Amino acid sequence: MSSSTLHGRAPVAAAVFCLGVGMLAGAWDARLGTGALEHARFAQVLAEAALLVCLFGTGLRISTPLELAAWRVPLRLTLVTLPVTIGLIAGAADVFLGLPFPQALLLGAILAPTDPVLAFDLGTPGSEGASAVRFALTAEGALTSSLALPAVLFGLGLCGQHDLGPLALRWLTLDLAWALAAGAVLGWVLGALAAQALGRLDSRGGAGQLGLTEIALVATLLAFTYGASALAHANGFIAVLAAGIALANGGAPWPRSAPRWPRVRPHAGRTRALASLAARVERLAWLAMVIVLGALLTVAKVRPALILFALLVLVAIRPLAALLGMGAARGSQLERQLIAWFGLRGVASLYCVMLAVGEGLATPVATELTAITLGVLATSIALHGLTALPLGGRPADQQGSDSRLQ
Repeated sequence: MSSSTLHGRAPVAAAVFCLGVGMLAGAWDARLGTGALEHARFAQVLAEAALLVCLFGTGLRISTPLELAAWRVPLRLTLVTLPVTIGLIAGAADVFLGLPFPQALLLGAILAPTDPVLAFDLGTPGSEGASAVRFALTAEGALTSSLALPAVLFGLGLCGQHDLGPLALRWLTLDLAWALAAGAVLGWVLGALAAQALGRLDSRGGAGQLGLTEIALVATLLAFTYGASALAHANGFIAVLAAGIALANGGAPWPRSAPRWPRVRPHAGRTRALASLAARVERLAWLAMVIVLGALLTVAKVRPALILFALLVLVAIRPLAALLGMGAARGSQLERQLIAWFGLRGVASLYCVMLAVGEGLATPVATELTAITLGVLATSIALHGLTALPLGGRPADQQGSDSRLQ
């Protein structure tokens, strides 16, 4: 088996395996499965930490300049597909599961974000067609995972568990506009400063080498960015994502533009080494949460109707919403179909449902939302993981080197 094949198969196989390990652990000792349900705050902290690591690591792997042509598809998948998905899931939950509208909308916000970790491992490296699909899915997953929090807070407000303010103005100004804008600016500034520091280290020799100093700097950046965003009441997820992207791009969103201040870019070899290290850490964090998901699944009241609902979300709602979001974007039919299909659900949804449970939802509502979410997540990991084996390399195999998604 070639290394390019392994690139697409090892992570997805590991995800399915870890899900099984978690289910076995939960079946062996029920206490392993009930811990997060009884202590939702603790489970929320675990999922939050894993999501932060995943978003920061994803940002380090995104070296695409912030140009509209390059980001058109991920932005459309975020700004159009995300709200359409929330609405369609809410409608389906109301019709098929009998959930009241506020709870159905909250469920839509929980299940709408996709996951960036497994998306990056789809396809065969070295093909522009495969790279375009991977970038679109990875960037969509990172952006939607970051934007899920304000949507969930809105759903919690409709359920009476969060203060939206008159006409939802408090949510609109503080939870949405300020939190996202402040998080993006704060994260980018701190990431740019860290890129400057790495550049100074390179100018003193050892360019491209990765040592404890560099690792400590990046870890400090992640922790400080999230802490500063919490103090500023900003969105910490978008902040760490922006910090990672800024570091990957050397602090320059538009490389062709003239810098307004002297800038020392870190060596490309060092940036790649950091991205490679971050990728390993984020996959470990992601797989650890898959094991937790498997353990929770054994005690959740996942009935057959919820599995059918999960299939509806993954097989019908996601492809429809993604195709609507992509609209007339350029790209081959195969690339569009792959993006529409691989809308993996992951750590962001697990964090969101634990957040909702921890906010004091009534026990029957919390139990139902948790069971639905866990059923969708498990179905998604199994379905997308298994189909990634035969489909993961198709963009590279069937598209020419000129294939681009824009």
